[in-house]
Amino acid sequence: MGDTGTPVPTTWNDPNVCPFCEMQLESPGAGFMDHLKSNPTCESGFDQWRGNIDSDIRGGWSG
Repeated sequence: MGDTGTPVPTTWNDPNVCPFCEMQLESPGAGFMDHLKSNPTCESGFDQWRGNIDSDIRGGWSG
């Protein structure tokens, strides 16, 4: 994955807040995934983060 220009956080302390834009989420988990679908910048940051950690997890990350 190339650099998207979206800041990728190094920590995520509150699962009720998007780590990319700091917007309050309706819920962690499904609420976060819904948020990504409607916020392309956050989705891009998430894709970059996932690409960064994919090789850290044996067999890749399915989430």
